Amino acid sequence: MPYYYKPHTPEWFAALEAVDPIKATVTRIVVAAQGTNVCSVCGEGPSQDYELIDKQMQKNAVATIRLCDDCLKIKRHVHREKLSRFGQPVN
Repeated sequence: MPYYYKPHTPEWFAALEAVDPIKATVTRIVVAAQGTNVCSVCGEGPSQDYELIDKQMQKNAVATIRLCDDCLKIKRHVHREKLSRFGQPVN
């Protein structure tokens, strides 16, 4: 079952470290430099928390991320990822 931890929390970083240590390290550096309420990808703010909606996820995938508007658009339109606001019901 994928992990749905709130982004940038100790639990989220621990789960990410287990599946993608490079991404975890890069995000830790971004958060340390820019603050916790920034995009997990680029370090810009403002940002919001999202969860990946995908029935084919690996069982230990980290299915949440904090994104700015630009990175959200890239994930949705370039990578074709289905994302919804974290903690909100999916229609």
